[in-house]
Amino acid sequence: MKKAIIITSYFENFLNIKEYIRPGDYVICTDGGYDIAQRQNIEPDLLMGDFDSIALHPPKHLKIKRFQPEKDFTDLDLALKTAVEMKCSEAEIFGGIGGRLDHTVANLQLLSHYSDSFDRLVMLDAKNKCFVLNERQKHGLVIPAEKDCYLSLFSLSEACLGVTIQGVKYPLQDHTLTRDFPLGVSNEFNEKNAVLSIKSGVLLVVISKE
Repeated sequence: MKKAIIITSYFENFLNIKEYIRPGDYVICTDGGYDIAQRQNIEPDLLMGDFDSIALHPPKHLKIKRFQPEKDFTDLDLALKTAVEMKCSEAEIFGGIGGRLDHTVANLQLLSHYSDSFDRLVMLDAKNKCFVLNERQKHGLVIPAEKDCYLSLFSLSEACLGVTIQGVKYPLQDHTLTRDFPLGVSNEFNEKNAVLSIKSGVLLVVISKE
C-alpha cells in the first residue's frame, strides 16, 4: 500500500508533518508547499504547480512538474491526479483549510471528487481533519475519539440517507441529513470510538479542535 503525502501552499495551523511520513510514502509539494516542507526539513519526491506562491528556489535534482497559471485544474487537483496515476491507495493532504474561502471550498469539492479513488483520503492541519464518506463504506466507519474535539457531519449530496452514528452525545439512527440544514454540526464524542455509516449519499466528516 503506497501513501501520498501532499503538502499544500497554505497552512494556517502548524502541524509537524514529519510525524505522519513513513518510509515508502511519496511526498508531493504543491507550489509554496515546498517552502513549508523545507521549514520542516522534509525533502519531497515531487514539486508541482504554477509556482505563483513559492519563495524558495528548489534544487536542480528535485523532480518538478510546472504548469501554466491559466489552467482548469488547481494545484491540489493535479497532485491528487498524480497520486491516482501512481496507484496510491491512501492520500493525506496537509493544509488547504482556512485562508481564502474559495480555496477551502474547492479543496472540499476535491475530497468529494476523489473519495472513490483512494481507500483513505483525508485533509488536515493542527486544528481540523476532514474526509468524505459515501455508500461504499457498508459496514460502518470507526472514528477514534479525539480530546477536546467536535465531530460534525454535512451532506454534500442533496441528501444523505440512513445516517447512523453512535458513541457521540447526539446519536442518529437511520436519519436523513440534507444539504440545506446543518443538523450534524458540533457533535461530541462520549465514548472511546464513534461508529458512523450511511446508506446513500456523500457525507463530509469534520473533526475540529476547540
